[in-house]
Amino acid sequence: MKRKRQVLRHILKAAELPQELDAHRFFVRWYGSDECLVEQHLGILCFESTRIRIDTEQGVLCILGDSMELEALTGSCVKINGQIRTLSIEAKS
Repeated sequence: MKRKRQVLRHILKAAELPQELDAHRFFVRWYGSDECLVEQHLGILCFESTRIRIDTEQGVLCILGDSMELEALTGSCVKINGQIRTLSIEAKS
């Protein structure tokens, strides 16, 4: 499976196609300090007003801030509002 992902990434790069076409990669769009959009997630592991942990293929995305809330949640996308301070990734082994 890992080999197939590597081949797909090489094909996307060689064809100069956007990485968004790789369904195994998550994407974060952080707008200022008050809005964040996470695409290609695998689910929410923890939700608190000061901490949100989101599972992805590459690891766990940890978002820290204040007064955070989920504005929208779908099977592949989550939109977060609030005072977002930091984003970090805990990589999978």
